[in-house]
Amino acid sequence: MRNFILAYQDLARGAPVKVKGVQKHIEQQTIIDGILPESASFFYVVEPSTHTYHFMGKQQVNVSGYSNEEFIEGGVELFLQSIHPEEVEIILNQILPAYVDLIIDSSQEDRKKLQFQYNYRFKRKDDIHLNLMEQLYVLKTDQAGKPSLVLGNVIILGNNDTLPIRATAKLVSELGLSETIFSKTYRVTPNDLSEVTPRELDILRNLATGKTSKQIGDRLHISPHTVDTHRRNLLKKLNCHSVVELAQFAFKNGLL
Repeated sequence: MRNFILAYQDLARGAPVKVKGVQKHIEQQTIIDGILPESASFFYVVEPSTHTYHFMGKQQVNVSGYSNEEFIEGGVELFLQSIHPEEVEIILNQILPAYVDLIIDSSQEDRKKLQFQYNYRFKRKDDIHLNLMEQLYVLKTDQAGKPSLVLGNVIILGNNDTLPIRATAKLVSELGLSETIFSKTYRVTPNDLSEVTPRELDILRNLATGKTSKQIGDRLHISPHTVDTHRRNLLKKLNCHSVVELAQFAFKNGLL
């Protein structure tokens, strides 16, 4: 598996936090963690520039299957390697860069109110996959405005269906009122075409050039109904939601 920590380091490059600045937040989270009831969620404190976890809530072991000592020792690299390989690319290349940009572009006052969340599939130590949602809050920023200390809250969503990946950013006031300032759904593109049959590839190429089901059927000597069946299978296999997305997939993968 690719070592994703290099991409994370480039993304999180910034000034480290002084020990006193970290300790204050650790002490605060330790007190909160001690009075929280048992639940399928936990808080953590991470320093992005050093990809180090400084605090991990006691319920973390129930979510990941790793002890807190194992997770802290493994650091962000363990976290990234446990995310589904197709989804970690989206998180590193799209979601987290969007988060960093939002922080940099926000005022000091808005940074304190910003709640950013996204979901992903996580492989536990026992190889069971879970759907998790993660909420991020900025504790400190460096002089460039990049997040240098972050509070995270991880919540179990379930372990059944594959969910669409969504990222949202809200400004939450002290009264609990929220304003959504960013929302996006991300598509996972398969790494290969191993599940697509040769006939489906023929259909895909023709759909991508704008041909109708009847035109494709006449050209391939099959019925329009059969073309429609192949189209539905392609949408499902390639995780697309329209013929336009199928065309984009074909172009991106050099099928035209």
